[in-house]
Amino acid sequence: MKKADIIIFGGQSNMQGQTECLSENEVVANAFEYRYCSDTLKPLQNPVGEDIRPDFTEGYAYEKTMRDGRWHRDNITGSSCYGFTNMVPSFCRAYTKETGNTAIAVHAAKGSTVIAQWMPGTLGYNIIVKKTLAAIEKAKEEFEIGHIYLAWLQGESDAIYCSTKAYYKEAITILKNSLKKDLGLEKFGIVRVGHFVRDERDDEIINAQEEVCVEDNDFVMLTRLTAELEQTTEYMNPEARGHYNAKGQEKLGNEAGTALAKLAK
Repeated sequence: MKKADIIIFGGQSNMQGQTECLSENEVVANAFEYRYCSDTLKPLQNPVGEDIRPDFTEGYAYEKTMRDGRWHRDNITGSSCYGFTNMVPSFCRAYTKETGNTAIAVHAAKGSTVIAQWMPGTLGYNIIVKKTLAAIEKAKEEFEIGHIYLAWLQGESDAIYCSTKAYYKEAITILKNSLKKDLGLEKFGIVRVGHFVRDERDDEIINAQEEVCVEDNDFVMLTRLTAELEQTTEYMNPEARGHYNAKGQEKLGNEAGTALAKLAK
């Protein structure tokens, strides 16, 4: 039986996907996205993700006219905003090309979330675990399970709310340890957060992410490319400050996916 690697994609809006267009939606060879609400493995392509309610039923997609906070209240994870491009396909395209392994993407991200909303005992944590366990069971119908990894892009909201380095390090370590216990997570991969608020509050989160990767072998830094992308308008969404556009998402996904593939090999 062929092996498949499970890759969880977690975090906030830049992992949910908040870009300006649907740049491409070609199916990624040898890769699938697990959809929790339909319990299916779908050939992976843009757009990705699911809108899931707190009762773990299917929610509704975010629209540009929603300014009253209703969507954030009603959904615990989100699909790529407006059905546009997300990094997951480019990530998995690079990963499968480099490793030759089948990849099964489990997307569980939501914009504007702080890390506290993903901690054990929260709805955010519960959907990561429920969705991943369901993906593993579905995958077992066709594959032997190989690696189980997480790609994490989150922390912008923690910078906004002045989370300290010490607090964020403790929280992300608790999250990692819990996922390791509950899912058998092998590596917690970090796509390092960029400079969202553009002052020392960002540095607290950036330094926390850097330090856990040095101090704990369960963490791995997948890319620091955000620091480069945010220096030019070429890779940033002109309609949403601090968010990467389709080209930026594809570049991030390609570099992070290649890094994880080298680790897997």
